[in-house]
Amino acid sequence: MKKKRAVSCLVACVVYAFYLGRVVGSGEEITVSVWDDLGEEADAGLDEGYTESLDTESYAGQIESGIPENPNDSQEWTENYYYEDTDTADYAQEYAGEPSLPEGHQEFWDEREAAFEVNEEGAISRNSDEVYTVEDFDIPDAEEARADFTFLDASELPDQMYLQVPEILQNPELPTGCEAVSLTMALQYEGFDVDKVTIAGDFLIYNNESDNMAVGYIGDPFSESGAGCFAPVIAATACAFFTDQEASYKAYDITGTDFEDFFAYIAAGTPVIVWTTMYMAEPEFTRLDTEYNGHVYRWYRQEHCVVLSGYNRIERTVQINDPLEGIVTRNLDEFASIFNQTGKNAVVLKKMGE
Repeated sequence: MKKKRAVSCLVACVVYAFYLGRVVGSGEEITVSVWDDLGEEADAGLDEGYTESLDTESYAGQIESGIPENPNDSQEWTENYYYEDTDTADYAQEYAGEPSLPEGHQEFWDEREAAFEVNEEGAISRNSDEVYTVEDFDIPDAEEARADFTFLDASELPDQMYLQVPEILQNPELPTGCEAVSLTMALQYEGFDVDKVTIAGDFLIYNNESDNMAVGYIGDPFSESGAGCFAPVIAATACAFFTDQEASYKAYDITGTDFEDFFAYIAAGTPVIVWTTMYMAEPEFTRLDTEYNGHVYRWYRQEHCVVLSGYNRIERTVQINDPLEGIVTRNLDEFASIFNQTGKNAVVLKKMGE
């Protein structure tokens, strides 16, 4: 009995130290608030299927056997543990290995490296010291986007369309920076020679004053303990970038758009930044709901941001530029379901005058 009690105490210390390390590692006070909220949920037993599914002894076994000796491998450990904890092991195995591409589409993408030379460091840097917030920009919405873009009629849309969006992975520099990386892919597609580190470090709008992830990124995307942000932040970050670079572009927050309506954007040559979950896991919502500009945003544990770069209506698939996995093919209906559940967050960019 004493041995079991001692093991339980040891486990509690290990879990607390690990949890505390994630919080302190970000160096941001607001991150403490966010992760404390999530921790309170776990303590209250409200996170069904997440903490209750694990007893302390089996959890300790996973910690002892799973923590990598090399700190650089911590993301891999986090992902592997996450699969087991959320019953997504089968899905993870299904999508392991090389990203799949639509049949007959391989030759097209074999040429993408020649078309888009991968630059580790972009030529663009920040020109001013101006610090922006989301409120500094009057970000146009989906209705304004429909007025500004020239779309084909639904009956005229091609059955399939794929855009050559550059492939950029978030690791190792930005383990929790999928939003900044997705924006970087969209910007590079538009011809801006900017890298992901510059976007995350010099242009990304942060929120260090509250837990509202719709007005700024919370935490540190360069660390494992970063939290994330939603569509208004990425749209405003794009606006900050365009303002700094004196570029005649607009960023639109088209949150709320029906998923298959994005095909008109793709057919018009515009990729769409969308929110989903890591590895297509079912979203696990927390009690952390925030509001901005009349819209309620629900925070979920597996928050992830990617770029929709293609679709195939016949095969019912979509092509995704995923900052974690590269260019992958997803089932259209499954992807749309998660997109709908997580709040229909989406952003597009457009050069004015086109």
